[in-house]
Amino acid sequence: MIAPSSHSIRFQLVHTQQLLNASPRIFPKLFQIFITRNMSTAQLAYQPPSIDNIEDVENYRKGGFHPVQLGDAFSHGRYRVLHKLGFGGSSTVWLARDELSQRLVSLKILTAERSNACPEPEILRYLQNNPSHTLGREYILPLHDCFHTEGPNGRHTCLVSLFAGPSLSQLSESPGQPGGCRRLRGHASRQIAKQVGLAIEFLHSQGVVHGDLTASNILFQLADIKWSDQDITKQFGPPVTESLRPLSAEQSVCAPEFLVAPLQISDLDTRHFTGNIQLIDFGESFLSNSPPATGVRTPFSYLAPEGIFDAKASVWADLWALGCIIYEIRAGTQLFASFFGGPDEVLRQIVQTFGKLPEPWWSAWTARQTYFNNNDGKPRDSWLNGIPLAVEYPLGQQVRDIGAEDGQVDLDSYSTHSCLEPLGTRLTEAEASELEDLLFKLLQFSPEKRLSAGQVVKHPWLQGVE
Repeated sequence: MIAPSSHSIRFQLVHTQQLLNASPRIFPKLFQIFITRNMSTAQLAYQPPSIDNIEDVENYRKGGFHPVQLGDAFSHGRYRVLHKLGFGGSSTVWLARDELSQRLVSLKILTAERSNACPEPEILRYLQNNPSHTLGREYILPLHDCFHTEGPNGRHTCLVSLFAGPSLSQLSESPGQPGGCRRLRGHASRQIAKQVGLAIEFLHSQGVVHGDLTASNILFQLADIKWSDQDITKQFGPPVTESLRPLSAEQSVCAPEFLVAPLQISDLDTRHFTGNIQLIDFGESFLSNSPPATGVRTPFSYLAPEGIFDAKASVWADLWALGCIIYEIRAGTQLFASFFGGPDEVLRQIVQTFGKLPEPWWSAWTARQTYFNNNDGKPRDSWLNGIPLAVEYPLGQQVRDIGAEDGQVDLDSYSTHSCLEPLGTRLTEAEASELEDLLFKLLQFSPEKRLSAGQVVKHPWLQGVE
């Protein structure tokens, strides 16, 4: 069963959404979300917030997030919080002002639990203190400062770097348009891809594995913006806040009075971009000669198969992730999308793209027979509500479908970015052939067969790119 090219790159998105509506049995994670959202308040520490895109408020507890309020000052008053940049599972990230230099900085505050075992400060210091290799170093966001702060939930590591962003994933988003995407122009996408490749080549030359290479961890470097507090409000609007309501008196000390929604950094005009990227978030990084025994917490959309099945982390896993990112840079959307965080969804798409997994992975994947014939790995003739459970969608077809359905893009947001591809722009056959070749050589099931980062930056698709 072959996916028609008219389905384009968003076939995976629409297909998954329709499957969710058709059969929650196939995606048991859906039940977790349903249960969480419908738990009685007796099981929760806080009233669920109404604003979207907010950190897990249940993590305001002992060992969890540090409660931060706008205007808070850290490190003896040096860093003053102005707005919120974002959050992750183990940190919140804030836009702050360095009162010594008056520069805008990013203040990342780890959970108390993560602060005890986070390798990021040591890895960044190691890279900064090793002068033996410089090519690609400029694409690593350096550590500006590191300190600790005490709070009601414990002792937290705080990492300071210069203000940067948006991320590749944020730039690609089309606000208000599910399924829409925004894509970098062809030459710009190759420039960014080469910079990411050089950054990874630098890391690997220093014996460092990033371990969490995703589009969210690649930021656009910003010029030295000298904005006042009022300028920030004018650019991004006043912070959107909501009271956080503890459901028990003992929790009130663990939480901030107000939650803050992250600012819309994707609205930032590209005239503030320098043209370079900055690789961030080394919280899963490690030295290549000392890999973690239990693997890394890379999102499944970027996690190599050996990481899914064998919990193996290595330089080769970075290269699988690099292949996923290069596709995403050019297409504006993920190659292997994961809406609910589980591996089955991603493995289905990998098999649709490359065919049957090698043994012992194939037999170890218990959900395989839901989608594919066990013997040859071809999609089963199984449907739900008129939608096939799986289709063949080869890599070459996906590459050639880039730009086929750009009609869902938010034009108002799109038009502010001069570096973005005009709607409906398709790849030439020459470029599609080169890009397919590069991706195929990175996305090999056998880790040792993947191109090195040094080979990536010399690939024909990146020739002529400075």
